Amino acid sequence: MRKEQWLWLIKGAAMGAADAVPGVSGGTIALITGIYERFIGALASFRPSLWRFIRVGDFRGLWQAIDGQFLAFLGAGILVSLFSVLSLMDYLLSTAAPVVWSFFMGVILVSLWQLSRGRRWLWQDATLLMMGLAISLVFATASGMPVTVTPLTLVLGGMLAISAMLLPGISGSFMLVLLGLYPVVVEAVHERNLPIVLWVALGCAIGIISFSRFLQWLLHNWHERVISFMLGFVAGALVKVWPWQDSGRWFLPEQYSAVSGLENWLLLSVLSMILGLVIGNFMKNKA
Repeated sequence: MRKEQWLWLIKGAAMGAADAVPGVSGGTIALITGIYERFIGALASFRPSLWRFIRVGDFRGLWQAIDGQFLAFLGAGILVSLFSVLSLMDYLLSTAAPVVWSFFMGVILVSLWQLSRGRRWLWQDATLLMMGLAISLVFATASGMPVTVTPLTLVLGGMLAISAMLLPGISGSFMLVLLGLYPVVVEAVHERNLPIVLWVALGCAIGIISFSRFLQWLLHNWHERVISFMLGFVAGALVKVWPWQDSGRWFLPEQYSAVSGLENWLLLSVLSMILGLVIGNFMKNKA
C-alpha cells in the first residue's frame, strides 16, 4: 500500500477507537486529523445521480465519483478498530477509566491548539465558537428523555445518532442514550432483532445522505464560520473526557478517589495525556 493509504487506514482506526468510547465522536478525530471535509464530501456524493454510472456499467466512474479508495481504506480502519478496540476499551473504562479519558483529552487539547493557530479571529468567529461550545456543553450534561419505541422513533433515532456522529464533539451513541434508545439498540443487535436493527439502519442511511450534503453545503458557503462553530463543539468535548468523573460529576484526582473509592491513576493518566498530545500532533502534521 502507498503511504497515503496507510494514513487513511490509521486515521480510520483512530475514528473507530473514538467511536468505541461513549461520549467521544469519530467526527472529532476526522476534523483534527485533517480529513473531515473530504470525509463529508465523499459521503455527500451518495445521491440518485450515481444511478447513471450503474445503468451503463461504468463502475470505475462510480468508484471515482464516491471517492471509493479513500472511503474503503477509512472504512476498513474504522471497522477493524471498532471490532478490535471495543473489548479493550470496555475493559480499560471499567478498570482504569482516567487513563483512557486522559489520552483523548491530550489528543483534543493539542488539536485545538493546532486548529486555532494562525486563524484570524473575527468577532463572528468568536461568537460562533462560543455558540458551538454552549451547545456541546448542553449535550454533554443533558439527562435522558426516554421515548416510546416505534418504527418512527427508531428511524428518527438512527438519523439523529448518525448526524451527531458526523459532527465533531458529539457522540452518536450518546445521542441514543439521551433518547432512551441505546439499551434497545444494543439489545436488538445482541438478540439479532432484525426489524429494530433495520429501522435504525434506515434512519442512519437517511441521516448520512441528507446531513452530509447539508454539511458540505455549509462548508462550501461559510467555511471559516463553520470551522469556528465546530471548534466550539470540539472544545466542549473536553468536559465529556475529563479524566476524574463519576456519575456525571467532575472531581480533582484526590476527590475522585475519595468519592468513588477507585484508584485515580494519576501518574499513568499524566503519561497517557502526554501520549495523546504526541499522537495528536503527529496525526495533524500528517494531514
